[in-house]
Amino acid sequence: MRCLVLVLLAACGDTDTAVPDAPDNAPACTGATYDNCSVNGDCASMDCHLFSQNGFQVCTQPCDAANPCPADSDGNAGSCNNKGICKPIQNTVCKP
Repeated sequence: MRCLVLVLLAACGDTDTAVPDAPDNAPACTGATYDNCSVNGDCASMDCHLFSQNGFQVCTQPCDAANPCPADSDGNAGSCNNKGICKPIQNTVCKP
């Protein structure tokens, strides 16, 4: 049943899915690409996406050959997935 709920939530653009807990000393998220988020309004791009297979929900942005994905805070380039959105290797550790 949980898997079904996650699949349904992943299909929605703006969800209330819980974000993994960040450590108490983690900085506040700024809404930048790959920051943790709970809803679209948490993101400068207005695009909060659940990557359920990776266990995180982050701010993302559209991408294509002319608009590649930015690198994360560690310098790792994100990938443009088959939905045309940037997918990071990992989420930014911050509190939404």
